[in-house]
Amino acid sequence: MILLLLSCVGTKPPADVPTEDTLVPLEAGRLLRRMSLDLRGVTPSTEELAAVEADPAALDRYRDAFLDDPRLEGRLLAFWAERYRTRIDEFQVRYYDYQLPAEQECDFELSVGEEPLRLVAHVTMEDRPWSEVVTADYTMANELLGGLWPIEYPEGATGWQESTYTDGRPANGVLSTNGLWLRYYTSQSNANRSRAAALADLLLCVDYLERPVSFSSSPSLVDTDATATALRTDDACLACHASIEPLAATLFGYYPAIDYNRLELVNYHPERESLGPELLGVPMGYFGIPLESPSDLGPQIAADPRFYTCAVETMAGMLWRRTVAVDEYATIAALEEEFAAGDWRARSLLRAVTDTPQYRAGTLAESADATVEARERTVRMLGPDALASAVSDLTGFTWRYNGCDQLGNDDYGYRVLAGGVDGEQVTRSQQDPSLTWALVVQRLAQGGAVTAVQRELVEGGERRLFAVTLDTLPTDPAFTEQLDTLYLRLFARRPTAEERAADIATWEAAGDPMTGWTALLTILLRDPEFVTG
Repeated sequence: MILLLLSCVGTKPPADVPTEDTLVPLEAGRLLRRMSLDLRGVTPSTEELAAVEADPAALDRYRDAFLDDPRLEGRLLAFWAERYRTRIDEFQVRYYDYQLPAEQECDFELSVGEEPLRLVAHVTMEDRPWSEVVTADYTMANELLGGLWPIEYPEGATGWQESTYTDGRPANGVLSTNGLWLRYYTSQSNANRSRAAALADLLLCVDYLERPVSFSSSPSLVDTDATATALRTDDACLACHASIEPLAATLFGYYPAIDYNRLELVNYHPERESLGPELLGVPMGYFGIPLESPSDLGPQIAADPRFYTCAVETMAGMLWRRTVAVDEYATIAALEEEFAAGDWRARSLLRAVTDTPQYRAGTLAESADATVEARERTVRMLGPDALASAVSDLTGFTWRYNGCDQLGNDDYGYRVLAGGVDGEQVTRSQQDPSLTWALVVQRLAQGGAVTAVQRELVEGGERRLFAVTLDTLPTDPAFTEQLDTLYLRLFARRPTAEERAADIATWEAAGDPMTGWTALLTILLRDPEFVTG
């Protein structure tokens, strides 16, 4: 597949796009910071930075440790949420359909949207074969979903656990999750065609919306009978529908007879499996391969090379924080070989991606043109998830309102304004700063600074950032050491003499120590060096 694509488009990139040999890697401390933020959601400790500074070869050892860190799961959820787009703020089934109180609205929506993401992350964290994403005979559920849906949740357990649906649905991994199909819903007339297209896009990177469509000879779309006939006979329609219709026919166990009905939407209906071939006029199939039942769909996807190529392209884009370019498909092919050599375990692929020049790039060589495309390959804005987790780890500040994460929600929060993805209208993370992004970062920085100073310097609580007291003066050696610590924790480097002088001036201008440290930490948390990876 990759070789065919390369033969069609050629391997020579445009003149204004940097190649791997024009990408200058980050210095060791900043690269450790990037890896730590991507794989743990936190900045590295001063001890970790010192170890890498003394021995740059320690960098890969720390990377491998980060891949075994439990916090990797949270980062995987954030990455895959941008791909699956299931973290939306409203489903056809709402919290009040289950008589849940309003304060559980965000918990309900987040739980529903994370069900398929949790399964993908679980396969990675348990180091299981990637095929299990579409063949698992379990789902992931928490206490909330286990009490609302036809799910057997482990008795006495808490949190997200392997659980089993009890309504007879096939064992097709993420394709058997309510969270996926409540996001990618269908109407009676659409008859699961949109779901089939979503399936192909998410798992195979086959995007039907990119295919050209001609309506010149097609019937009016308001003529239902003529449209149905055209889907089976018109060449312009068959280009897509010849493969979409058989796929859609496998999904009729999830087909709702009534929209916005809780029981219809969250329960599987085995008796409707035969409706697909009857209503669509085609047997169940997978890109020309006949299927005997919906249970065959997951194993067939797992046997498709495109499933693994798509995973490679997706994970590379996740960690590069941008779309994979055409000139990089040779790298994707090499990564797929690493994936295969690792027995199709996702951790081996993540490790290989962090070894690529694209991931380690910090600046461009002098010979490279500094175009927009070039900048995207070196400068990476932190997404809302990474910003929130990093600030929380450093300062203890968690930004919530009405039970909702303000950087993980748009109904009550600021996820899109902070450059994130809402799963519906905004499907790609922001690459460049904007006014709304700057305002959200300002408020986040203020909240983090106030929390840290109040807890550590005023109340004498847990020390995360500060080793000084409110009596420490700029003339004290401890003051200079404190500035060094702040820069190391936030930027993975020490301040210059000019930066120290400017910071001391800021601190003194504030009028009192508490305000001084709050103002200084706010400025540092808003610094471009902190909010980029």
